[in-house]
Amino acid sequence: MTTLASILSIASGFALMGYHEPPANMIATSIIINLALTPLTAIVASRRGRSALRWTIAGLILGAWALAAVMIIPAPSQPAPPRPDAPQFPPTSHAA
Repeated sequence: MTTLASILSIASGFALMGYHEPPANMIATSIIINLALTPLTAIVASRRGRSALRWTIAGLILGAWALAAVMIIPAPSQPAPPRPDAPQFPPTSHAA
């Protein structure tokens, strides 16, 4: 259990902060933080033209590291294709 706590503390970034708790608390805290950062990582990834699903999985596993990576990695040079359900802009005159 101590090994799992150590792995999760490194993956979630707690090891760098010097956060020392019993293994059960470390595991629970790391899982909660990773779950809390996962939607934010997916949102940032999708807005930067990256795959939200891939970054969601990375956020679940790597927590704060995935969020930092998606914010640091430059956006792709090609704009993402428009979604089929996206509204068309600018609206035409018959939109009113």
